[in-house]
Amino acid sequence: MLSPPVDLDRELSWPAGIITEITPLLPSILAEREATLAFDLSGDRWFSSGPPTSSTKAAHKIINQEMADRRLRVFHATRLLDFDAVRREGLRPLDLEHQINTMRKLLLATGQFVSLSEIDELIAMVDIEGDLFCGREGQVWATPLRRFLHDGGSDVFFKHWGGEAIQRLAAMASPELEVGIQSLGAPAVVTASIPAFGCCSFSDWRLAPTMVGLMLERASLERSREAWDVLVKQAIPAEWIESVLPKDDVTLAG
Repeated sequence: MLSPPVDLDRELSWPAGIITEITPLLPSILAEREATLAFDLSGDRWFSSGPPTSSTKAAHKIINQEMADRRLRVFHATRLLDFDAVRREGLRPLDLEHQINTMRKLLLATGQFVSLSEIDELIAMVDIEGDLFCGREGQVWATPLRRFLHDGGSDVFFKHWGGEAIQRLAAMASPELEVGIQSLGAPAVVTASIPAFGCCSFSDWRLAPTMVGLMLERASLERSREAWDVLVKQAIPAEWIESVLPKDDVTLAG
């Protein structure tokens, strides 16, 4: 049986060992962070190694051990045509050709364009072979903290159907295309439970610092500056989907 997912915004969901073992280390971790910051701003950084960070390293080791077999709750900002389809099928990584073809058909059905050829002429104005577009293929993105759903960075995903690649395409092609994808679907957040390690490309080196930063913040010692974008280079299957919610659902409040 799987353990309940760890929700970084809800400390009661964290493994108890993280709290009990790291809490006594927080004052020395804060001192290490301040010493490291002062060192990085000084000329000494060119001639000597930085100050010791034994407490920080110990905290990271504890987190990595406690989270090794746990799952992490993440939040995917999007605009959906069918909430139930995601519950049934999960989240698919970007297939740009498929997404463009879907967009063409959806836009034609709205009556905002007279033909597919009209849409195709606009799409042809953009070079979709570059990294700006193809670099997003095969990926699903999410955030591990609710605050980043509301900090302005996710607005584009709530306002435009199709994800970042389609939004870029539409914005570069024409105002008509951009207005068109803004009319599709409704803003939503998909919450999913993924393996804490081995699934997200950046968890190995970002999860522990983020959890330590959140502990410092909750102890009123320091405002957390740590976070990362969750990058999953595979489909997120339906069994990992926890909920599909309107973006203003109360459970998504930061």
